[in-house]
Amino acid sequence: MAAAAASTERRPIVVGESDLTAVRSFSMRQPCGTPRQESKTIGDWNRVAMAIVSGMDLLRHLRFFVAVADSRHFGDAARDLAMTQPPLSQGVRKLERHLGVRLFDRDSRGVRITPAGQALLPLSRDLLRLAIALQDQAAELLVSHQVRLGVATDLDHLTDAVVRVLAGTGDGVVPTVGGSVELADLLRDGLLDLAVVRHPGIIDGLTAGTVLVLPTRLEGPSGSDSLAACSLPIAVPPRHHQPPAHDQFIDALRRAGHSGSVVEAPDATQRRALLAAGNTAEIVPAPRGAVHDPALPPLRVRVIAPHPNHRRPEIDHDRATQALEQALTR
Repeated sequence: MAAAAASTERRPIVVGESDLTAVRSFSMRQPCGTPRQESKTIGDWNRVAMAIVSGMDLLRHLRFFVAVADSRHFGDAARDLAMTQPPLSQGVRKLERHLGVRLFDRDSRGVRITPAGQALLPLSRDLLRLAIALQDQAAELLVSHQVRLGVATDLDHLTDAVVRVLAGTGDGVVPTVGGSVELADLLRDGLLDLAVVRHPGIIDGLTAGTVLVLPTRLEGPSGSDSLAACSLPIAVPPRHHQPPAHDQFIDALRRAGHSGSVVEAPDATQRRALLAAGNTAEIVPAPRGAVHDPALPPLRVRVIAPHPNHRRPEIDHDRATQALEQALTR
């Protein structure tokens, strides 16, 4: 690494044949450490790779495994990862099911790593180290101060405002529009710098700004000026985009006198098409200064960011968060 840093030429990360040999040698060992004859074909390795890519979020759950192995305590590991203990315990169990081995023995005396867990720990550390190196190399290829911003599909026309406010600071902006759950996962994986998401929702391992309560308005055919008088279903984003916020919204519809019937549409364009066809009504953020009905359920959002230890140093997260919150509320 020192030699690479001294060079002015940017070079890709190269995994040498010795590294591959070490991985093959380790992978061909029994849990007890006794070597066996190598028998995997290229097809076998391809199947392993495809299982990793298409299956669970392997890297995140390997972080859970390594953290518990280092601390020998689920509570301490959760604190180190800036998350609560239940999702950490669930994640370790999910990894055990995925790998088909038990990694830890848990009893009244505490947590002990199993022989299988001890055998898989060095390779797990290597995979995490290579993943960090890959992200570091990718970060060097980004335009300086380029902010990777996630925007929930629920924001509708406010999407323009939140993207423009960051672009107006002179920083490059790369927006990603998606469901709030997806955006939170991208933040945890280091693929976004900030995101504006629906509230409430699960944000373990992330930091969050103030919950912003935005007024809304009802859009629908004439004669549907109030929610109680509206007989059409309401077009909404899919529930899996942010389940707690979705359920809270349905409850608010019923309290306001609506039936609570909804049509889930994946994006704002589809929701606008359903509205234009007269099939649904829609509740959208009210324009600034517009008269709004206080009986309508508001849109609750917040700006979330990675844990301070996992942020890119070239991005001023606090300044960007403040700018986004001002764009949403002014």
